[in-house]
Amino acid sequence: MSEIEDLARRHQAGMWVVDAVLIEHDLSHDYRTEIHAHRHLSHASAPSGFRGRLAVLRTTLGLITTVRILKQPGRPSVEDVAQRLERGTPTGRPYDAEALRLRIPMGMEGRAADAPPPDPVSAWRLAGPLLAGLGVATACGFATALLHGFQLLVPLIIVCGLIRPVGRQLTDRRQDQPPIVVVAWGTASVVGCAALGLVLALTAPGPPGQAPRILAYAVGGGSALAFVLYGLGYALVHSWFSRNANWAVPALVPALALSLPWFGGLLHTMYLQAGFGVPSDAIHVSVYSSYAASLKPVGLALGLAAVVLALAGWMRHYHQWVHARGMVRVGVPLMSLFVIGISLAAGLAGAEASANRARTAATAGTTPAPYYGVRGRLICVTPLAEKTPVFNGPLATTRPLLTFGTSGDRVWLWDPQRAESLSVRLEDVVVTEARASTCG
Repeated sequence: MSEIEDLARRHQAGMWVVDAVLIEHDLSHDYRTEIHAHRHLSHASAPSGFRGRLAVLRTTLGLITTVRILKQPGRPSVEDVAQRLERGTPTGRPYDAEALRLRIPMGMEGRAADAPPPDPVSAWRLAGPLLAGLGVATACGFATALLHGFQLLVPLIIVCGLIRPVGRQLTDRRQDQPPIVVVAWGTASVVGCAALGLVLALTAPGPPGQAPRILAYAVGGGSALAFVLYGLGYALVHSWFSRNANWAVPALVPALALSLPWFGGLLHTMYLQAGFGVPSDAIHVSVYSSYAASLKPVGLALGLAAVVLALAGWMRHYHQWVHARGMVRVGVPLMSLFVIGISLAAGLAGAEASANRARTAATAGTTPAPYYGVRGRLICVTPLAEKTPVFNGPLATTRPLLTFGTSGDRVWLWDPQRAESLSVRLEDVVVTEARASTCG
């Protein structure tokens, strides 16, 4: 309705809403029942021994290859459909009732066209108990790595007690499924989650006592990721972006590919120029290092912008911005630009902090840690002549100097004692690696 109002307002057309009715389409439910025909392996032609029992079990669980699929409206009886197939009424093809068996797979049962629509059930109401059961099973797997002796029976009993409830949640609760199907689905899911928890507890870094904390972090991170992804879906579906994604996405890819190395070069400039007074073009840095330097701040910026957009999507989903549409259209882009700017500024501040740590390490006589392709070394410099031209000298020869490499026929140095940068020609000096706190 709001889109129609916007269209009329854009074209300055007069419009009066006399009556409005919400029309709902039941597109998510199929009124037809899907019936599968499987090979009947319980008669005399079935293989004997373990292979025969395994084949019968696969048929019971619906894992064996389907031979035929038939869809009928409403909820027909399987026996009536079998009799009609024997007479050849639906398909006109022969049907052997002794070799084939009909069954309705889980969730494939339809309903009559004149039947009232089912009451809507919240997805969280259906998924909540299932996720809770699987979470408890994973926690029991973690607990088995921490407990000893008879205490191990507690998580094992809990896991066994979760098999049937979780199996009922996985199978369609509106239909009566064979008990073996319910137990099979419950065992596969519950035991799998418990085994996953045990493996994570045994392979997690640190002592096993920290495994619950790692599990809590993983659950929190997964919940936050689901919140953001659902919010992005609510924000982008049926929006300007979804209507123009065919050209907007290809346009964003080269823009991002060009901006990443540019921002990485800016970080290298901040590290070298602001931290040591060395020109950024005096040090050769590969384009891959520029990409690596920019991934963390740019990724943080895009992540925070996605969180802002996800919050707007949840507001849109719950119709919270109906009366403030103009404010949202202005506020969401401004807030996204704000968090992007803050993240990029934090990246520049991080480069400056890395330069401060490198200066402290060089002053203490230790080699500083590398910074995305920029690797500093402490060297001793010996001039070949008494009067050696030095840019921003004098040249210290009795203590180590910090260098980040050569640039053509010159080498840029940083004096930790003076906290100044200087440059000399390579042909005028002899450079050796510093192995002590003094040179010479």
